[in-house]
Amino acid sequence: MRVLILSDTPFVPATAGNRRRLLELIGFLRDAGVEVGMLMLPAVDRHEWDEAAMRRGVTRFEVAERPLAAKVLRRLRAAVGAVPAAAGPVDVDGWCPSWFRARARRVADDWAADVVIAEYVYLSACLADLSEGTLRVIDTLDVMHRRAAVYVGAGMAPQWFHTSREDERRGLERADLVLAIHDEEAAELRAMVPSAEVLTVPHGLAADPLPPAAARPGRLLFAASYNDLNVLGMCWLVERVWPEMRRAWPAVELHVCGSIAEKLPPMPAGVTVRGVVPSLRDEYAAARVVLDPVAWGTGQPIKVVEALAHGRPVVSRRPGPPGLDDAVIVGADERAFAAGVLTLLSDDARWLRMAAAAAQAAAQSFSPEAVFGPLLARLRAGR
Repeated sequence: MRVLILSDTPFVPATAGNRRRLLELIGFLRDAGVEVGMLMLPAVDRHEWDEAAMRRGVTRFEVAERPLAAKVLRRLRAAVGAVPAAAGPVDVDGWCPSWFRARARRVADDWAADVVIAEYVYLSACLADLSEGTLRVIDTLDVMHRRAAVYVGAGMAPQWFHTSREDERRGLERADLVLAIHDEEAAELRAMVPSAEVLTVPHGLAADPLPPAAARPGRLLFAASYNDLNVLGMCWLVERVWPEMRRAWPAVELHVCGSIAEKLPPMPAGVTVRGVVPSLRDEYAAARVVLDPVAWGTGQPIKVVEALAHGRPVVSRRPGPPGLDDAVIVGADERAFAAGVLTLLSDDARWLRMAAAAAQAAAQSFSPEAVFGPLLARLRAGR
């Protein structure tokens, strides 16, 4: 079986949750004997992509190059300021140029792809052009028409892609199969497109519980990308929660890892900004507690899934996926958040119970076999 993935999101380096999920999905399919191809639409962050590593990770890899006429038009529009940032919803096909649609059709035909997966609904126009018999799939990641409300609720202008409910519905109707990141979004997608086949495919990570003895007393971890919602959550943490935690536990220390470091202001004493590190596994091993101070979000926070997979309990401002109450403490406001962290720093027995529950929950709910296995069976069934 051949699966062609259309994307403007790289899977190497896996410095954000959606990248890591794509990396894990590709690895699972490849290990199952599936030939995976990837056709990428160039994006503004292409200079950060590791194209050599991605080429090694799949059977076929190509970054589609804009035709000369498209390049000239793009430069002319930029020169005259004709490409302003969209304040309102974006047409669902506004990010999918006709030349990329044509290239996707050609690659799918020439390579004889059995399945084509669009990452995400804004590349769904490519599915409309495919030959009969090809299984058309949209991996949604988010319900895109809800993204604007999330950012407005956080007091920020909408970022990245957002569209109207009607436009999103139009894009989803092009698929034979729609993938949702969790069951709540699956229900909403079914309501939007009642005729659609919707499958829940959350983040999948192999459980890799780390020894409890490796955790350092008083050490906390926040691992995040440079998404502005993460930055806002981090600023809330250091302004509203950190002073209280330092007073109650003077030896507490917080390590912040990931590309979020690019956007952070100077941090107070006790907070160490590490940036992108060679091995997050080592950071999870050293952490007593993993923090998720982000109150606003879409999709599913992979930072929580990663912590559980490594056997580390989490304190979060948002409820986690169902069934994780024994591994995640929810602290919606500053007092509850600080109290949750301090409980896990001081109560060894509870920390050990929650660490064990984290690893067990990850193995049951987020293992690649549990998450991607049903998807693989559905892809093999064909159209």
